Amino acid sequence: MSKLRGKIGLGILVAGLSTLLTVTPAQAAYANNSGAYGTTFVDGDDSLTDDFGDHFEELGNSLCYGCSESSNTDIVMLWQSILAAEHLMEPYDIDGYFGAQTKAATITWQKRYDLTADGWVGDATWSKADDRLEWSGSAVRYKSGGLFGFVELHRGDTSKYHDGGAYHLHKVMQGDGVYVFETGTRIYHRSKTISHY
Repeated sequence: MSKLRGKIGLGILVAGLSTLLTVTPAQAAYANNSGAYGTTFVDGDDSLTDDFGDHFEELGNSLCYGCSESSNTDIVMLWQSILAAEHLMEPYDIDGYFGAQTKAATITWQKRYDLTADGWVGDATWSKADDRLEWSGSAVRYKSGGLFGFVELHRGDTSKYHDGGAYHLHKVMQGDGVYVFETGTRIYHRSKTISHY
């Protein structure tokens, strides 16, 4: 009888641990992004490969060097993360400011993907970028076309499978280095809310 109780107790402990391991604090942090859609932040539903392009009009204009919506914003950090994953910028240069370096890297990116190389991140550029999005478990990844690199994003609640809703910028992988964004639950267009280290 004591052996049976021990086995039952062990079974309950294992079941409890497996439940605990499947719902981590990091996953719970994005629960409010599930089903969250709006014009002030990046969101998506259904297919990934139109998510960025859908937001071009909501952004108000293109990202560019000297453009009014291209300074100290999350959306610039998202774009710079893509450039870093492509080895066109260093991860420590991701700062939310679309300066001369970001413009030069954007031109190189546009040439790489056979777009008009004007240094402006407009509809065609966003639409080409989201063609490179794919699911990796419950996370979304932008995969670079060159050397190994990616941007990991969360769309909706990461405890759900292929969920829709607001995007969160999680990390950038460049070679064997990882750059992690510490806070911020959504990628906002106009207000830099993501702090990083």
